[in-house]
Amino acid sequence: MKFFKDRKALETVEAAITLPIAILVMLATINLGLVVFGQQAVQAAARHGARMGSVAQQCAACYAVTEARNAIETAAIVQNGDVTILAPGGRAGSLLKIRVTGQVPNFFGGLSAIFPGLPEGPFQLKAEATFRQEGW
Repeated sequence: MKFFKDRKALETVEAAITLPIAILVMLATINLGLVVFGQQAVQAAARHGARMGSVAQQCAACYAVTEARNAIETAAIVQNGDVTILAPGGRAGSLLKIRVTGQVPNFFGGLSAIFPGLPEGPFQLKAEATFRQEGW
């Protein structure tokens, strides 16, 4: 019992209990920030690709895919980025719809066996953007 009466020993026990909790909270905050940043990057890539395709005078879908892929590669946090054309546009007034998907790493994927309810594997991100094909 002398161990618990010694002030330095008690501070060591308190630090040993609170430090892992503080580190987990910090990592969870960083992980959440990465997911939010990745979602914003995917949304921006979809919007940019659809906008560039909507102002293209020929092969709107080609421009949309190229620009969206360039935008998603520029945001290096998103892995396995993929671009899908849902509506190709082409004629003035028609819709050009694009979907961009990707993944963000999950730091807590291995803890799902210990703590049920935590997501396993990387976080899946998806965004869509629709623009009306312009023409002049």
